[in-house]
Amino acid sequence: MILPETNFLETDFHFDYVKMLDDYYKIYDSIQKNQIYISSYDGKTYEFNYEDIKKDKTLSEKNCTKINSWFFGSYTEKVYKELNEKFNICRARFMRMDENNRAYSYHSDPTGRLHIPLKTNKDCLFLVEDQVYSMQNLGKLYYLNTTKKHTALNLSWEERIHFVVCLK
Repeated sequence: MILPETNFLETDFHFDYVKMLDDYYKIYDSIQKNQIYISSYDGKTYEFNYEDIKKDKTLSEKNCTKINSWFFGSYTEKVYKELNEKFNICRARFMRMDENNRAYSYHSDPTGRLHIPLKTNKDCLFLVEDQVYSMQNLGKLYYLNTTKKHTALNLSWEERIHFVVCLK
């Protein structure tokens, strides 16, 4: 599927966010990290050291296509494979924001991103080149043009959890 030239798009795809949250909490309870990698370059790396990535280009996000073993047989693996068939994706991760992690830097990425909100509220927003967007439909697949300057904001006291994949 080819995505249109837009900064934000709510697609027609919908996934079971309850099953994905269940997969997330099984892992999060063990490692307590705000980003948990679902796919990696070796199938066993659950968090990345960005200094290592700068030194070794084989660790780049486009090479992160192997499902990590913790997710074998999970609903999340099924979602990853379905999205890969339709969109040609690579690095996938669960991204959590909470009261201690409220915003990301204003930056741009090499490719766009697909998001599935698993837990969110009206005070969780995205800013893309001065436009504000919100992803409120749990389990819905959204496209965000992250090649433009953007950030994510959690302006609430509740955690926000998204499943995020990079387009190749």
